[in-house]
Amino acid sequence: MNESNNLNFQIANGMMKHTRFLLFAIAFSLFACNSSTIKEKINQAGDVAGQTAGEFIEGASKGVQKAFDVKVELSESLKSKGIELGKSTVSSDSLGTDNLLSQYVIFNQDFSGALTARVFDSSDKEMGRAAVEVVAKQKEARFIDFRFDPRTNIDSKCRLNVE
Repeated sequence: MNESNNLNFQIANGMMKHTRFLLFAIAFSLFACNSSTIKEKINQAGDVAGQTAGEFIEGASKGVQKAFDVKVELSESLKSKGIELGKSTVSSDSLGTDNLLSQYVIFNQDFSGALTARVFDSSDKEMGRAAVEVVAKQKEARFIDFRFDPRTNIDSKCRLNVE
């Protein structure tokens, strides 16, 4: 099971626990309270359960974002051509698992040519390569998607290089 599916399972499992808690709290409120305070107790239980679930989901999503915060290096030759890198994200395309690099690229000079992204595993062995033809004007900036083979799984231990 990959990390993303495992996290989705953990989130779903956590939500089921919170739902059970909410149902228990509602049932307890119904039996422990008189009829005039039942609605108030149900609202309080729902509010607590909702806050807990919201905090859990927010924490989990920050953990995923941090775990997949990849660092991409830019070759010296592209730096000399006026290219800078901004934000990088890794996600899955429709066929693969974490095989899509979306890289924000800033062009400080006109550029025309191929940008090639390479992925290296924790042993520094190349495990993926994707090239994109780009034509850009000075002061232009945009996301460029590098789509790797579906068997390329980019994780936090990988090193990425754009050349």
